[in-house]
Amino acid sequence: MKRPQDDLERSIRGLFRKTPSHGMKSGDIAGKLHISGTADLQALKETLARMAMDGSLVKKGKQYLFNEHRLTGKITVNKKKEGFVQVDGFSRDFFIAPHRLRTALNGDTVTIVPLRRKNTRRPFEAEVIEITERGRTRIVGLFKRMAEMCFVIPDDPYMQRDLVIAESDTMDAADGQKVIARLKEWTHEYMNPTGVIIQVLGFPDEPGVDVMSVAMAHDIHYDFPAGVTRECGEIPDGIPDSEIARRLDLRDIPCITIDPEDAKDFDDAVSLGISDGGHYLLGVHIADVSYYVKEGTELDREALKRGTSVYLVDRTIPMLPEKLSNDLCSLKPKTDRLTYSILMEISEQGKTLDYDIAETVIHSRRRMTYEETQSVIDGRPAENTDPEIIELILQMHKLASILTKKRIREGSVDFDTPEAKFRLDEHGVPVACIRKERLDSNRLIEEFMLSANRIAAGHIAKNAGKKRAHPFLYRVHDKPVAEKIANFTRLLQALGFRAQLPKNREQIEPSHFQSMLAKIKGKKEQTLIEKVAIRAMAKAEYSTDNIGHFGLAFDHYTHFTSPIRRYPDLLVHRLLKEYGQGMSAERYRLWSERLPELARHCSVREQIAVEAELESVKLKQAEFMQPFIGQEFAGVISGVMAFGIFVE
Repeated sequence: MKRPQDDLERSIRGLFRKTPSHGMKSGDIAGKLHISGTADLQALKETLARMAMDGSLVKKGKQYLFNEHRLTGKITVNKKKEGFVQVDGFSRDFFIAPHRLRTALNGDTVTIVPLRRKNTRRPFEAEVIEITERGRTRIVGLFKRMAEMCFVIPDDPYMQRDLVIAESDTMDAADGQKVIARLKEWTHEYMNPTGVIIQVLGFPDEPGVDVMSVAMAHDIHYDFPAGVTRECGEIPDGIPDSEIARRLDLRDIPCITIDPEDAKDFDDAVSLGISDGGHYLLGVHIADVSYYVKEGTELDREALKRGTSVYLVDRTIPMLPEKLSNDLCSLKPKTDRLTYSILMEISEQGKTLDYDIAETVIHSRRRMTYEETQSVIDGRPAENTDPEIIELILQMHKLASILTKKRIREGSVDFDTPEAKFRLDEHGVPVACIRKERLDSNRLIEEFMLSANRIAAGHIAKNAGKKRAHPFLYRVHDKPVAEKIANFTRLLQALGFRAQLPKNREQIEPSHFQSMLAKIKGKKEQTLIEKVAIRAMAKAEYSTDNIGHFGLAFDHYTHFTSPIRRYPDLLVHRLLKEYGQGMSAERYRLWSERLPELARHCSVREQIAVEAELESVKLKQAEFMQPFIGQEFAGVISGVMAFGIFVE
C-alpha cells in the first residue's frame, strides 16, 4: 500500500533526526524505513527530491544530508496571510510568503528553512517545513450546516480555512450558533482542517455570547483548572501570628485604598505622614501575592499562562482565582493584610531622599473610590468621611501635584487621551456610552505608583554593582522609529503646526513630544494629534535589557504595584525578596536563563489582553451605534487607512 506523502516525509525527518550528521543514500533510507515495492520506492524518490528542493535535505553526490540550517521559532501571521518568525539569535524576523506557510497558524511554533536567494529585497526569507507545536488548538467560530456537511467559520481572520466537522462531533450545535471547536487534524494547506465541537456558546445575539466569543478566540479562559481550584481551596483564610511577627507592623499607620467604583481586587494602599523635618513620608503598600502564590505550584503555572487579568466590557477574567484576587490578597478595609511596601522620604520639592522596601502588614482604614476622593479634593467630602481621612487625602493631593510637576519638568510625556465606558442593561446591550474622565484623584494614585515602580527598578540597578547587571524584569519603552517620526511631523505640518521633532532618531527626547503637546492643548485637533503621537511611539514591553522608559523619561522602571492582576509584578516581588535575602549563585544562574523568555511571554500575554479588550469595546461600539444608522453627525477624521477612515 502506497504511503501518504506527508507521512513519508515525517518518517524521513524522524530518521535523520536520530543521526543528523550522517549522510544516507536513498537505498539506505528505504532499508531503514522498510520500504519496498516499485510504487513505494518511486514515492520515496519523489519525496527526497522535494525535500532537497525545499531545503529540508541537502544532496551531495548520491547521499542526502540533514540541513543544519533548520531553525525553530514562533510565527506571527498577519491579515495578508504573511508570516513572520522570530528566532533566537537573529536580529530580524524571517519573512514567510503566504504560499510557504503550509498549515501554520498565528502563534504556532514552526521549523523553517531560510531560502538561499540572491538580490532579494527580503534577505531574511524562509519557508515553513514543519509545525513543531500548535500555539492553540481551540477555534471560536460560527457553526453552519450546508447540505450534508457541517463546518465552523472561524472568527479569527488569520485562520485561512473553515473547519470540517463530522456529524458525530457537533454536540448537537444548531445552525448559526457560536461554538468552540478543537482543531483535530490539518495535514495539507490545500485541504480543510477537521475539528470537533467542544463547547456551544449560544446564538450571537444571546446575552454575553459576543464578548465571551472574543475572550475564547484569544485563548482567554474564565474557569480555572481543577488543580488550581484545589490548591487555592487549601490556602488558610487567616494569617499566622508567626508571619505577622517577622514583618514590619504598619497597622497603626492610616492607610486607604483608592480604586474605581466597581473594583474588587484592591492591590495597592497608600499612606502619608510628615517627618519632624517637614518631609513627606509616603508609603505604597502592595498586596503580597508572592506569599500565597508559591513558585512552581499549579496556581503559579496558571497565573504565568494567563499573564494578566483581562478587563472586557462586561466582565473581568482574573489572573488569580477569586479567593485570592477578591479576598485574601485584596486590601479590604478594616482587615489585616500582608503587603510588600516601599516607604519613601520625599522633600518638599519632590526629590526622594531615602527609601526602604519591606515585607509588612497593614490595616486599611477606608476604601475610597476615585469619585469620593475627588469630592474631598474639590472641598465637597461626603458627610460620613472621617476628618482624618479628609486631611490625609488633601496632603496626598498636594504631594502628587509636586511629583507631577517635577516629572513633567524632567521631560516625561503626559498623554491625556479620552476613553469610553459603556453602561449595559441586564441583557448586555449598551444603553449609554460615557466618556471616562481622568480626575486629579486618578493622577494622585498614578503618581504614587510611578514613584514606587521607579524606586523598585532603581534599587536593583543601584545594588548590582558596576561589573554586571543583576537579572531583573524591567518595563522598557524604546524611542520611536525614524519613519514614524517623519510621518508624525508631516501630519503636524499639514494641520498648520510648526513641528520641532528632530529627524535623527538618536537626537529625539521625550521633551520634544512634551513641548508639542503643550502647543496643541485646548485646540480642536488635540485628540487627533495625541492619538497619532501615541501610534508613533514604540510599544512598552517587558525586558531584561534595561534601555529605560522613553515616554516617562526614566532611566529605570518596572512594574511592582499590581501583582494581583499582572504576573510581571509577581516576578518582581520574588526577585526583590531574593536579592534582599541574598540570592544564591544557582538561583542567580537560573533567573539569568529564565527571565528573557518570561519577559517575552508576559509581553505577548499583555498584547493579547489588550487586543481582546479593544475588540470587546468595538463590539459594543457597533452595537451602540446600530440604532443611529442613517442619521447624520458632525465629526473629526481621526485616522485614514487603506480600507477607509476613522471619525470621532
